[in-house]
Amino acid sequence: MNKLFTILGAGLFLTITSCNDQHEVIPPPLPVAELECSCKATVEGVLKEYTDSCRYDNEKTISSNGLSFASYNTEIKNSALTEGFEIEMKEIQWLDGGNNLPTTAEWEDYFLANMDPEYYVDDLLSHNGVTIKYVDEFGTLWISDTVSGCSSIDFVYTEMLLDSDLTGNYMKFKAVFNCPLRNAIGDTICVENGVIKTSFKRE
Repeated sequence: MNKLFTILGAGLFLTITSCNDQHEVIPPPLPVAELECSCKATVEGVLKEYTDSCRYDNEKTISSNGLSFASYNTEIKNSALTEGFEIEMKEIQWLDGGNNLPTTAEWEDYFLANMDPEYYVDDLLSHNGVTIKYVDEFGTLWISDTVSGCSSIDFVYTEMLLDSDLTGNYMKFKAVFNCPLRNAIGDTICVENGVIKTSFKRE
């Protein structure tokens, strides 16, 4: 008789367990922004390509009783973070509501309105534009300029799309560019046929 109760009890347990398994609620997967990270360009006739590491940053000036300002940048470098490109866009302006951030709509509108930006030179000429920075294999910093000597000077965003996940808002983009770069002592190198696919992050 005890054996019978044991068998019946085991069967009942398996039945309840089976029913519970059938009604298990599996939460939907969390959204994940699909972010690209690549940059290739010909620098002084040599093809350079970076796909290892992307980082996002910004610089903001917040005002509680006037316009606030921010520039956004993204880096694409090698795995050692010693060599690669950086793109900076400036500058978005907004009336801050206490979050120290432009709204998502303001942020998106800013980038969509600047698909064909001028190269930033200095604040005396304009507070707006794009800056390209390049750190070469020797650690030398080169910054975009509008000096002559290279075949063409242009920068165009060919794709721009807002994407979001639990880590924040991202403006994914693809851009093509050609430009001269100068170092601290005035030497110039030419960057041609640049193609970059990465994102800016709203933060």
